Amino acid sequence: MCIRDRSARAQDLLSDLEKAGAFDKPTQEVEYVDGDVPEGAGGGADTTGKPVSRDADAGSAQTASISVDQVREGVARQRAADTAATVRPAAAPPERPAKPEPADGAGQAPRPSQGPGVRSGAGAVTSKAGSPKKGAAAQSQRTSRSKRRAAQRIAQRTVARFASDPAPTTQPVPIVKVLEGTPYQAPVQAKAKSESEARMILDLAVDIGAMVLRAGAGSSDVEVSVIAACTSMGLPNAEVDLTATALTVHYADPEGKQMTVVRVVREVSPHFAKVSSLHRLVSDMVAGKVDYTQARSRLDAIRAQRRPFPQWLVTLAWGVLVACFVTLIGGRLPSAVLGFGLAIFIDWVGRVIGKTGLPAFFLVMAQSAIATLTAMFAHHVGFISSPQYSVAAGIVLLLPTLGLVSAVQDALSNFPLTAAGRIVETGMGFGGIVSGIACAVVIGNTLELKPMEITVQSSGLSVLTTIIAVIAAFLVGACGAIGFYCARRLVIPAALIGLVGFLVYVGASLVGIENILALLIASTIVGLFCRPVASRLGSPAIVLIVPAIFPLLQGLSIFASVYRMIPVPGEDVPLSVGLGALFAAITANSAIAAGAVLGDFLSRPMSRYAKSRRTAKARAKAEEKLEAMRKDAGIKPSTA
Repeated sequence: MCIRDRSARAQDLLSDLEKAGAFDKPTQEVEYVDGDVPEGAGGGADTTGKPVSRDADAGSAQTASISVDQVREGVARQRAADTAATVRPAAAPPERPAKPEPADGAGQAPRPSQGPGVRSGAGAVTSKAGSPKKGAAAQSQRTSRSKRRAAQRIAQRTVARFASDPAPTTQPVPIVKVLEGTPYQAPVQAKAKSESEARMILDLAVDIGAMVLRAGAGSSDVEVSVIAACTSMGLPNAEVDLTATALTVHYADPEGKQMTVVRVVREVSPHFAKVSSLHRLVSDMVAGKVDYTQARSRLDAIRAQRRPFPQWLVTLAWGVLVACFVTLIGGRLPSAVLGFGLAIFIDWVGRVIGKTGLPAFFLVMAQSAIATLTAMFAHHVGFISSPQYSVAAGIVLLLPTLGLVSAVQDALSNFPLTAAGRIVETGMGFGGIVSGIACAVVIGNTLELKPMEITVQSSGLSVLTTIIAVIAAFLVGACGAIGFYCARRLVIPAALIGLVGFLVYVGASLVGIENILALLIASTIVGLFCRPVASRLGSPAIVLIVPAIFPLLQGLSIFASVYRMIPVPGEDVPLSVGLGALFAAITANSAIAAGAVLGDFLSRPMSRYAKSRRTAKARAKAEEKLEAMRKDAGIKPSTA
């Protein structure tokens, strides 16, 4: 139990014992002879001469009062010790030995102690010697007093045990434990700060968390960033409360004053280069390399950090991604060219319409409808023979990849509220894609455009197709990193990890593994490589996971399932078939996100091992340099 709980329980027990009469003064029943009642005895006999009782003797009263005072004094001492935050076990009050009750040989009642209300000498209380009635009364009195003293001793020992509990106190789990297994573990903790300094540190930590959240990081990355910043600056007792759009940090200083800082993030703008910069800032704070002033200056510089690539290059990268994805899933050159143009056009449409404040659902719906209608018209005029590849590649561009990965990561990292919000957002994105495709297919059927063939014909394996697929997978990963504004040093690693994941997926499919399981295995390998590589490059894992899973995304299955749900003249496909195919397509994309998060968790021990190895190598290299300097200076090594 806590320190203050022990003193409170001791006080409650003391009050209960006093109410129950455990500390009341014992009474003594004495039978008086008619007419021999002393003055001031506090009792007497009625007119019939029947015996009456009076209060106990002064000695017994003094014994009881001393015991109560001792208990009260022990409780007061314990309270004082609790106020000073020092636990000092209070020794149990010494037990007062019971005095032998003098009695004459005839079994006479014991002589009362001389107190303020009892006279001695000729006026003392006398009783009839040898009377069996008086002997029974004396025996009853002794038994009653013995029981009362025993109750007092038990009460004293119980209260003393509560007031000086030797058991170790149960403290809440330190919030720094949350950092175990993360890149910010074992931070350099500063001393507690004053109220004004604590307010400034809270503002700094919340600004860091809000910027990380707005730049596209997951909830777990936001939480550990805020906790690491607070702990490294001297606020180890801060509590973080995170929702999908708001970040709240609570702190109570040593004097009990409460402070709360809130930041609201109303929209997410992916900027992975800024996420990497914030990660390095927090890492330096945890290592004790920067103080508050330096951290605030660097944070202001990160806030004004420009995107690493211009907008035209990002738009071009999306076009190359779609064209390479068409090639990756079996499309020919005309479909790839059409996909390149579609990607650039729908990206421009999204930026123009997005400025009007149109909800994201309708924006995605319009983009997917444009992509589908354009492909159907190109197929109708004979420009391409397989429009499904162009539509599938356009769908991959519109998929809420970041939201899907973040939602799965939050759900598996004990962030149910943020996970629910992200799942709703991701579901609305999928709904917009499906609605746009359905509207475009209905419009195409109304205009009597040529129906599309959604069956994918396998081109088999050859050296040329394998080389083209490898190059396409590499470019898809690299363009995904550019599209999410990753730092330049992360583009090639993201492309290589995406290529490895695609090769694993193809190999698993060739050996006969079912599609969803093959995707899960391949994405797990991707997540397994992303964390150690990102840690080595000074970035969180998510900045590599999102672009690296682009070669695995299932856009063609989504288009095929929606196309089956739309009635086409001459075909009679049940609606349940299309719904089942759509569910399978969404499950496949969710399996990709789940596998990436699983690989990220599995790679944490590897990251800690790699970090310990790097630390050991750095220490060994420093010792070698020190030894070389000693040799140059002619200093002999110590033999101690």
